[in-house]
Amino acid sequence: MKLRRFSPVLLAGALCLLLSGCFVKTVDELYTLPRHSDEYDNLQMAIDEVMAADGCSYSAPVSGSNQQSVQLADLDGDGEEEAIVFARTAGEKPLKAYVFDKKDGAYQNVAVIEGNGTAFARVEYVDLDGETGQEILIGRQLTDQVLQSVSAYALENGEIVELMTASYSQFTTCDLDNDGRADLFVLRFDAETHRGAAELYRYRNDQMQRGPEVSLAHDAASVKRIMTGFVAYNIPAVFVTSAAEEDTLETDVFIFRGGTFQNLSSLDETPQTVRNPFVYACDINSDGLVELPELVSLPAADASAETYSLIRWYRLGLDGSREVVLRTYHRFSGGWYVEIPESWDERITISRADEVEGARGGLVFSSWNGSAPAEPIFTIYAFTGDRRMERAQEDGRFLLLEQTDAVYSASLGTANQAKNLTQDELRQMFHIIHVDWNSGET
Repeated sequence: MKLRRFSPVLLAGALCLLLSGCFVKTVDELYTLPRHSDEYDNLQMAIDEVMAADGCSYSAPVSGSNQQSVQLADLDGDGEEEAIVFARTAGEKPLKAYVFDKKDGAYQNVAVIEGNGTAFARVEYVDLDGETGQEILIGRQLTDQVLQSVSAYALENGEIVELMTASYSQFTTCDLDNDGRADLFVLRFDAETHRGAAELYRYRNDQMQRGPEVSLAHDAASVKRIMTGFVAYNIPAVFVTSAAEEDTLETDVFIFRGGTFQNLSSLDETPQTVRNPFVYACDINSDGLVELPELVSLPAADASAETYSLIRWYRLGLDGSREVVLRTYHRFSGGWYVEIPESWDERITISRADEVEGARGGLVFSSWNGSAPAEPIFTIYAFTGDRRMERAQEDGRFLLLEQTDAVYSASLGTANQAKNLTQDELRQMFHIIHVDWNSGET
C-alpha cells in the first residue's frame, strides 16, 4: 500500500511561504494550505468554516514522520485522497482530527475523530485490514508526563470506526506475521519497577485482536530506539533497544512465529549488555538482516595505555544462538569505523598515533602477541584545515576517503598483517558512520 505523508503541492506551497517572508505571519497562517488552485481554495474554505464554527486552532502532531497540521491520505480506498486536519479546541475531547472529502466537486467535512489529551503525539497511515484504503493511527499525549494512548481508526461508508485503543510508551508497525497487513506493536514501561512489556495487535475477524503480553528480557528505564527489520530471511522482527542505565544498552528481538508472539532475546543466555550509548543493532554488512552488537575489550598496548573495544556483530538465531558475521572498531567521536578481519580478533591493540600537523584523533592498529612489543599494522588519520588534502598524502600516507570538511588517510606499518594488506583493501575496510536523521543517532 502506498503511503502519502503529504502532497508535493503542500510542500511546494510551504516553501513558497517560507521564501517570501512568512516569518511575519501568525502561527495559524503558517499552517494554512497554500493558495494554489480552485481545488485547494475550496478545501481551505471548507476548513476555515469548520475551524471557525468549532473555535479550533491547528494542532500538528509533535513527533513522528507526519507532523503537518493538514495531511492527505486515501482513507476510504476510492483512489482519491481525503484531507485530515489536526486541530484543538476547548471543552471535552479537545483533540480533533477532521476528515474532508470531495462531494459533488466540493470538499465537505465528512467525519471527525475526537479524543482527550494535551497534544497529538504521532500519526501514522497503514494498511491494517488488507482492504483498499488506509487506516489511521493516532497517538495522543494524555498528560504532560509520559502517559500516551494510541487508537486505530477506519473510514467506512463515510463514518469513522474505532478499531482499538491502548496506552503506550512507544509504538511501531510491522507485518510480523507475513500476511500482507501491518500489525501494531505497542510497548509499555512501568517507571517504578523498570519492567517493560510488548503487545501485538493483529487484524482478525473484522477487528484488531490483542495477543498475549510479552515481557522484555531485562529491566529497563527507558527506550532508546525501536526499529523493524529481518532477524532471519523472511522472518521480520521488532528490535527494541532500551537502557537500564545511562550508558548501558540491551536489545530485545520480538518476532511472530508458529502463531506465537515471542521475544527471541529470552532464549539468548549469553549476557548482551553493551556499555556504550552509541552502539545499536543495525544491518552493518548490508545483507538484509539486522545484526546485534557485542563489545569486546582489546588488550592495551602497554600498562599505561588507554583501553579500546572491538564490536562483534552477530545474528541472533531463532533458537537464541549467535553467529558473528563482522568485527569492527567504531570511532564515534571521529565519525568513522573500520572492519577488522576475523583472523585479527583478539590479536590486535589500538593506541593513539603521534601528533601530525593538521590531523586529529589519529589511531594506530597494531599486532598484539602477549608480552612481545606491538607492531603497527596501519594508522588512520583525519585531516582538516586548508591544506588537508596535501597533508593527508605526505610521509607515505594515502587517501582513504574525502569528505566535505575532512580528508581521511592511512599509512601501512611493519607487522606481518600489513604485508598482506593493500591500500585498496584498507579503503574497502574503512567506512563513515551515517546518522539516522529521524532519531539523530548513529
